[in-house]
Amino acid sequence: MIDLPRVHAAYQSELDEAIHAVVKSGSYIGGPAVAKFQERLTNFMKTPTFGVGNGTDALQIALMALGIGPGDEVIVPAFTYAASAEVIALLGATAVWCDVDPQTFNIDPESVKLALSAKTKAVIAVHLYGQLADLEALENIIGSVPIVEDTAQAFGARFTSGKHKGKFAGTVGAFGTLSFFPTKPLGAMGDGGAIIANDKLLFDHALSIARHGQSKKYVHDIIGVNSRLDPIQAAVLNVKLNHFDESLKRKQEIAALYQDELASLERIELPKRVGYSSHVWHQFTLKVIDGNRDDLQSSLNQAGISSMIYYPISLADQNAYKNMVHRMPIETSRLLCKQVLSLPIDPSMSDEDVLYICQVIKQYF
Repeated sequence: MIDLPRVHAAYQSELDEAIHAVVKSGSYIGGPAVAKFQERLTNFMKTPTFGVGNGTDALQIALMALGIGPGDEVIVPAFTYAASAEVIALLGATAVWCDVDPQTFNIDPESVKLALSAKTKAVIAVHLYGQLADLEALENIIGSVPIVEDTAQAFGARFTSGKHKGKFAGTVGAFGTLSFFPTKPLGAMGDGGAIIANDKLLFDHALSIARHGQSKKYVHDIIGVNSRLDPIQAAVLNVKLNHFDESLKRKQEIAALYQDELASLERIELPKRVGYSSHVWHQFTLKVIDGNRDDLQSSLNQAGISSMIYYPISLADQNAYKNMVHRMPIETSRLLCKQVLSLPIDPSMSDEDVLYICQVIKQYF
């Protein structure tokens, strides 16, 4: 789906130099590389941020900072990656499923309305595949209930209209959480994550939790965890942040080429762009609407083309989450699990690569 060595080849010498500088420095926990990246990330987002070990840690720490625990409910889409619900269960709270919009794949605010209860303490809004969820509509429904933005797949996306125009994904809710998993829009060469928060009290509380609950060294005021961004990963991210805009531009070109080439096919639905959000194209996900999704994927595989199904089973139907609350229908989520197929959208792909993929799909239909 993405050839990372080929992506990195354009700036491999910069990566080598940055990694070597950390190795020579002797600063293997924290240090200047982490401090530099956190400062640059904060400047980029225009909101305070700090690094953590991975995106799942970021979600868990955000919920901990909001005081989520046993007896509490957190609403989360049934169509997303497991980490969004996993952290709820780890804190002894209850995940309550909501459905997603059939066109954007993002959280459906009207569905959230049916999932609300007196026990609702937060909503996790996942910005899936690189496009923003409709947070303004969600806010109008949930009122003062905190939103945690799972921004793992949407780094760099921003609102282009409405109440939050100009704001980046992750900077609107009580917390935003980032993942720097290698294939994410801004990816490290290993695990990494970050937490975003506008409110200083929440930010400081989350930072303390991520540092063993310390207010200062050896002074532990609360129960915390150990979650830090590795300096080698920070060094990699410092380099890759320099090239983020050009990577995003290329992915937008690839997405436009897919849209043009596949527009005439009646048995697939191409990704829908909403008017209030930019798109960073973490995935190019189409829907195969005639039940032949798996057969199409097999044909692509035979032609040497990677594709992925994100996600084949809804979280509500996973054995690990069988005890969570199923308060309202999630039929869209279940249907999408049978329809979605993501095509490669690697910024190092050539136009010829994209045209070949499109040719194989058109020949199949």
